[in-house]
Amino acid sequence: MFKLNRYKPYIPFARNVFQRLISYKANVLFFMFGDLLMLAVTYYLWKAIYESSNESILNGFGFNEMIIYIFISFITSVMISVDISHDISREVKDGSIAINLVRPLNYEKRMLFQGLGSILYNFIVIFIITFSITTILYYKFFGYVSIVRILLYFFSVIIGIFINFYFNYIFGLVAFKITNMWGLSQIMQAIVNLLSGMLIPIAFFPEWAQAIINLLPFSSSIYTPTMIYLGKITGADIIIALGLQIFWVIVLMIISKIIWKALIKNLTILGG
Repeated sequence: MFKLNRYKPYIPFARNVFQRLISYKANVLFFMFGDLLMLAVTYYLWKAIYESSNESILNGFGFNEMIIYIFISFITSVMISVDISHDISREVKDGSIAINLVRPLNYEKRMLFQGLGSILYNFIVIFIITFSITTILYYKFFGYVSIVRILLYFFSVIIGIFINFYFNYIFGLVAFKITNMWGLSQIMQAIVNLLSGMLIPIAFFPEWAQAIINLLPFSSSIYTPTMIYLGKITGADIIIALGLQIFWVIVLMIISKIIWKALIKNLTILGG
């Protein structure tokens, strides 16, 4: 039976992260400006591609569909963002991990609620406005917005949050063995952005690459919800796509527990 009281001790961690993020208003403005700049560059890049092409449909995407794809994939990536690997690395480096491990709290759950704090912040500050604008834009282009499809999109995003959390959690645990994670994290982020479909739809990859990428957890976190929203995944394929997402949540959860048990036995504490 699900007991809410078991999770009450972790709620303050989510609240603290949310309050910390909301208090740095200058950072919010800078990040939003950077995101808007990236969206603008991506828009004009695809605009140039479609204008230079003799075809109005490229790999199943019309230009208007590509605009919606750009926006939805972006806000989906924002919504599932739970970059707790940096927090784990910092705790290992400054030695605070030792104090946190002796507390009567589950480390995995604490990291999860810290991630939920940033998700709540992203949802309120960025997602609500941008998703509403994108849905209005979709209605303007295509004249119909399926409520069922939007609900399925949200369900897929929720699963994507857990996929992204456990991937970041596993990656963060690597900090127990590798002290400086900055360079590795930059490489990993670039790989994730490419394989998740955030930079370019997976439909634009060669067919053999699509077959591989679609089976990986990265595409399940961003590409799957985005394609559900666009109506590119329909019928029984939606059940298969959602099932694959749930499969990756379970697999990553199991892997994270195995790695945690292996690393905690030989943990070297740095810092104070």
